[in-house]
Amino acid sequence: MFSKLRYLLINRKLDTSKMNDNLVAETKGYHAILNLTYEDLIGTLCLESANIKESELAANIYQCHQSDRFIAALLDPRTSFEYKKNAIFQIVEPKNVEYIRFAVKLKLKSHPTKALNKEDIKNIKAFLDWYGAGNYLYIFMRPDLSIANVLTYLNQVGSLKPDKYIDDNVCKLNSERLPRILIMARSPELLKCFHKLLNFYSNSLDSSYCSRHKLLGEVIQKQSSNYVSIEGTIPHRNCVYFFLPQKGNREACINDELLKSYSYAFESVNFENPSSYDGLTYSIYDMECVNDQVNIRSSDDLYEKEPLPKYSDIE
Repeated sequence: MFSKLRYLLINRKLDTSKMNDNLVAETKGYHAILNLTYEDLIGTLCLESANIKESELAANIYQCHQSDRFIAALLDPRTSFEYKKNAIFQIVEPKNVEYIRFAVKLKLKSHPTKALNKEDIKNIKAFLDWYGAGNYLYIFMRPDLSIANVLTYLNQVGSLKPDKYIDDNVCKLNSERLPRILIMARSPELLKCFHKLLNFYSNSLDSSYCSRHKLLGEVIQKQSSNYVSIEGTIPHRNCVYFFLPQKGNREACINDELLKSYSYAFESVNFENPSSYDGLTYSIYDMECVNDQVNIRSSDDLYEKEPLPKYSDIE
């Protein structure tokens, strides 16, 4: 989703001369959470549902892009949908695929651990109260999976690699298929905190955390175009997902009207200093290996032990 607060979620240093008092407290609260021991994390924070609200009616756009110049080109209200299809993007097949969204957010306990001082608790509360601060976790999974399956996988692999750091050959292969699981978290460190809390509260994660969604389409930049060249980017690393909450018999598709509904994002792009937004997604395509690898099956359905060949060598 589009966030105006990227600084905190990427930067690891505090520059208080450029922040107001509230932002200083929020940033300190973020780092205080990351530095909690396991015992203090369990004693300070719990989880609550961040499920779909009645006001959440439109399709949501989740982005993983190397440059927001791609976002600007995709959502530019001045160009037609036909032009964009021919010059800018392509949709990964299939479209209109069902997913379950598991949505959860961090919550400060009513009586947090006494190991923390009042200042730390105040700063943590400031971070959690900060709109858009990133204390949400979204997990999109195919309908045959459950949050228990996701946790089992995470416990087996230990940690995930953000899509931003996936090997380029693997990334290009993945860009041509849909993930089994798509996780949105604001940083690898915060994802680790969620992972610990999800394991601790695993027996109480009921259906109130889940809602039905439809992936209208995964949109990626065209590998080549005679009309548009987005400087400083690799096409298959520019991607957005359009998810529609399934409330009743609602229908939608990726069309001119949908793209123009996000024209405000085009207006917010700084063309002089475009930014990356590709460190927040974690895609899982095969639950029998870590997410930065690809398993190639042989004809007898066994996994090959040979390393993944270069993308250009695969016919």
